[in-house]
This record gives sequence, C-alpha cells and structure tokens, in this order.
Amino acid sequence: MQSVWRDAGRWNGYAGMVLLILALGVCGQVTGSEVRAVPCTINAPGETGECTIVLDHVSPGLSEYEVQVTLGDPAIAEITGVRFPSWTALNSRSKVPADSVTLKGSDTAKKVAQGDREVLLATLMIRGDAKGACELQVAVVGMKDEVGSPYMLPGRNGTLVVAGPDEDAGYPEIPANLPLFLPPTTAVMDIPVPMATPGSVSQEITADPMSTPLIDQEESVETDEEDGTEDGASRVIQDDKGALCIDSDPRGALIRVDGRESGVTPACLALEEGTHLLSLSTDDGRVWEGEISVLAGQTLYLPPFTLRPLPRHVITAEAGSHGSVFPSGRVEILEGGAADFFFHPDPGYRLDGVLVDGVWCEPSSPVRFEAVFSDHALRGIFSLIPPPVASFTANRTGGYAPLAVRFLDQSTGDVSGMLWDFGDGTGSSDPCPVHLYTQAGNYTVSLEVCGVGGCNLSRSEQFITIREKDPLQADFLANTTSGPAPLMVQFQDLSTGDPDSWTWDFGDGTSATEPSPSHLYTLPGMYTVHLRICADGCANMAEKGGVVDVTPMVIGGSVGYFMVRCPVEGARVSLDGRYLGIIQNGTLTIPVYVTGTPCRILQVDAEGYLPYATSPGSYPREGETVELEIHLVLSPGSGTAPGRFQVPVSPANLNFSIPSYQVRM
Repeated sequence: MQSVWRDAGRWNGYAGMVLLILALGVCGQVTGSEVRAVPCTINAPGETGECTIVLDHVSPGLSEYEVQVTLGDPAIAEITGVRFPSWTALNSRSKVPADSVTLKGSDTAKKVAQGDREVLLATLMIRGDAKGACELQVAVVGMKDEVGSPYMLPGRNGTLVVAGPDEDAGYPEIPANLPLFLPPTTAVMDIPVPMATPGSVSQEITADPMSTPLIDQEESVETDEEDGTEDGASRVIQDDKGALCIDSDPRGALIRVDGRESGVTPACLALEEGTHLLSLSTDDGRVWEGEISVLAGQTLYLPPFTLRPLPRHVITAEAGSHGSVFPSGRVEILEGGAADFFFHPDPGYRLDGVLVDGVWCEPSSPVRFEAVFSDHALRGIFSLIPPPVASFTANRTGGYAPLAVRFLDQSTGDVSGMLWDFGDGTGSSDPCPVHLYTQAGNYTVSLEVCGVGGCNLSRSEQFITIREKDPLQADFLANTTSGPAPLMVQFQDLSTGDPDSWTWDFGDGTSATEPSPSHLYTLPGMYTVHLRICADGCANMAEKGGVVDVTPMVIGGSVGYFMVRCPVEGARVSLDGRYLGIIQNGTLTIPVYVTGTPCRILQVDAEGYLPYATSPGSYPREGETVELEIHLVLSPGSGTAPGRFQVPVSPANLNFSIPSYQVRM
C-alpha cells in the first residue's frame, strides 16, 4: 500500500482557473472526467434492455447537463424510452423512439456534490431489432458546475450487443460484407483450450484450419468482375493473415489485441501471422490475458474463455467525531486497484491526523491507496481549531511629527482577517500597514485577528510617542576663546531642532563636520568661527559665529605632542590644571613646548569614574608624539575598587611620577 497525499486546496486553484476561463469567454475541458455509456446486452431481437449513461467523476460540480446518445448501427436496435434519476427534478429528452436522443437534466436540489463518482445521468430503454453489435456513441453538448459556470467533458462510447439463440460455437453470424476463409477439406483437429484464470501464464495455441467462417475486420470484399455480386466461395483472407474466433463467459468482454481495442465477445478477427497478446476484460473486473499464435491462411476457433473476477479487498473508512469521510464504511477495491478517501471536518474543526492500520500519519485529504493487495483500516481524527493569537511590532516607536511607522503582524494560528487601530481614530486591515502620525502625542495601538477558531486582541498602551521638533537654532560653546599659540580649542555643539548635519569653519582655512570637534590653532591671529547646521536634508538651516583670539607665543621654542588614549568618551583632560579638551573617538592630541618648563601633572576625569592623575614621564622631542594610555576605573559607588595608580587629585599626590604610557589597566 502506498499513500499519496494530495493538496486539499486543489479545488480552490481549479475554481480560480474556471473564473479566468470565463473572463476570456472560452470553455475549457476538465481532465480526469468523462461521460460514458456502460456496455449492455439485449438477450435477443425483439426484446428490450436497459443501457445507462454515467458521469464517472464530479470534479468541478454539476448543476446542469446536456448529452446526445446515438446508435452506431440503426439496423441493430432502436431507443424506445428514457428514465431519469430522482435528483434531476427538471429534465427533458428529444422524441423517441429514435436512433438518437438528446438528454437534459438539472440538479435544482443540489444533491450531487463535488467528488461524487459514478453519477447516473439517464437510463435508456432499447429494443433489439437484429442480432449483432454496435456502438453507443456519446457526445457531451454541455455541462455546468455548481455555480452555473460552463465546462466540457469528453464522451466515451459503449457497446450494445443484441444476442441470439445459442449456436454450436456461440459466435455471431458473419456479416455478408466481411470476407470468409474457406479452407480445403481436412480432418478437423480438436484444440484443447484450458479455462483461463486471473494471472495465469500465457499460452500459445496453433492448429490446422477449421471449416468455420471468420470475420476479417481489415480486408475489403472481392466482387464478381462480371456482375459485381459477392461470391462467398471466392472470398479469401490474404495470404499473410489468419483468423481468430473467440468467445467468453460471460459475454460482452472487451477484447484487446496487442493493446488495441478490437470489439467485444463473441467476435471473429483477422490478424497478421504471428503471436499476439490477447486480453479479455469486463467492467466488473473479470479478466484473462495470454498469447495466441495465428498462422497465415488458417482459422483458429477457440472454445469460450471463462473469465473469473479479480479478488477484492476491503478498506474500512471511518471518521471520528466532528467530521466525515467519503466514501465511508466498507469499501471494496479490486486487487491491484486504487481508491481516494476525502475527509471533511465540521465547521470550526480541523483534521489533526490520519490512522492507517493503526499507524499515525500526518493529516491529509484525500488519502490515496494504490496497488491494493490486502485489507486496510482508515480513520480520521478531528479537533477544535483554536483561535489565533494576535501579536505585532513596529519599525520605530517614537520620533518627530510627521512620522511614518510600519507595523508588522506577528500573529500565530489560523488567521482569516485582521483589524488595526492606530490610536488616532484610524485603522487598517492590511497585514503590514504603514501609518503616518502627524500630531504629537502618545498613541495606544491594538490589533485584532480572527480565524475559524475565533478572535483575539493584542493592545499596547502608549506604544507610539510622537514629539514636536524644537526650532532649528545653531549654538556652540568653546572651552577657551583666547590664549597663546599653539592653542587647542574644544568646541561643543549646543544646537536645537534635531539637526542632521554640521559644518564648521574655523577661520584659518580648515573645517570639520563632527558635532563637537577640537581644533589646534598654530599661528597667532583673530579667527572667526562659523557653525552651520541642517535638518531634513538641509531644507532648514541655521548659523552662528564666534571669535577665537590666538596671541603670540610667550615662550619661544619647538612643539611636541602628547596623544592621550582613553576608552571613556567625553573624559576631560587637563595638563598642570589647564583644561585642554575631551576624549573623542578614543583620543585627544595636546601640543606642548619642548623648550619650556616640562608639564608635571596629567589629569583625566569623567562622570562615574575616579579621577586620574600622573606625571607624563617621557617628554616629547620636537615634532614627536608621545602616546599615553589611560584606563579609568569606576567609582566605588559603582561597585568597583580604585586601581593601583588611581589617586585623587591633590598636592599630596604630586610626588607620583610613574609614566602613564607604561601602565595598562
């Protein structure tokens, strides 16, 4: 047994395809379905039998149908009446008796459902007029699904056999327009043919010709050259052909020779010389298959084959509470056959799992059994669908008005609809909406989601905070505005209005774009400093100017540099009590005169850390930069004890002169 899980939502996709076809004004053909005539037999000429027309599979649904049935040979029989099934509340037919009839019916009570199989459309009463066989030709004029949309199905012809009194060989009379093979007078050999059983090995049968007339379905009839009449004695089968006459019990079995349909039993066939694969089958599963050898110019006349039905196996299908399965109960399957079972949960429930012979399988509908060779048990388990759980997030929760916020649904469970409330009197039903807040305030956002199992609400109080922007105004502060060259000045931005760019002009031909840069003036002079700020991509701008007075050097000499490295951003650096700037990006460079009195104390302090003081130790030469590594320690209030060289700044501490660039903490 092999289970094949198919997508239960395939009908949704099919419905969408039908809508597209209707929009284009073209009717398509549904694959996998057909309207067919079931083969039938009338016992003898003059008697009446019944033949049925069925729809094998209701794929897209059925509300109306129109089918034409025609007898292939009007001399064989005539249609005398029509009987419709009870579900066709509205039905009609063309005039009978006739050789052809048009059948119309509609399912106004919606008793035929999608997935139904072997749906009876009509039963024809047919009177046999002559012994023989003919086709029941089926043509589908039109079909409509359950919502009234048209579609097309193919028609499959059936076979009508009008039998006659039993004869010695049980074969039909040979029509006059078929060539006959009349062998020379020889002793007739008795050919033993065992009764075939399903699955039996093929058999090869050869024999001398018998004096029995045979049907040649391929060759034309020779006529007398003088008067054009047929002479049965002169008609012969071509030299490269032989003949085969076969019958079966029961009669009416479909004949296939080398895989091609060749009529129904009883029949006589003209075949090429050689070995042919012969198979006989009936609609109820009776079969026989084997190999038959045919000799050119000879007739092989076989006793009837007894066709025995294939074994059947039972699949017991049932559904637990809150659901159903179709088909249900004990379903018989021919050995080697296949069957589909469709599970349908009740409203508000879902298929949780499937038990196949007691083994738990993932939920799927339909469940397909293929190549069935044993009995099986199938059961569906259903459970209540829980309500979904609402949840959401946003790409930002605060900012200046106007502010666009993208919300993202993170709900779980079966969600069929949702509703957002943005807290400002507006909402949305999109899964990921973008909302523009135009007014300052605190906004509570909620999301409600609903599904088959119910609804759920998620609410976040004051989730979004919108502020009004302050007016854009440029402002800055310098740690010093005058002093002898070289003069290091630390600028601090104090602008308002949430600027997004800064442009500094230090007045000496240099500039910077940091919010709070430091700048070294190396030459004396009066310098005008300008700060320009921008907001909203420079849609708004503001400026401020200031003056820095750099006086000539008091003590002449060359300049060297201390580069102070410290991981605490914003830490203040002083040299001999003179404030020189703050740590930015981990460093601060300080210029010093190498010919003057050396500096004695380097101080670094920051909020939350113990102040640090030490002697620079090594002094730079002209143009040289000495790097000093400083590691501040959190104050005791932060739960950290002072380090080995972490001492308060006071005159008593000036005796410490350990070079800090050698100390790493």
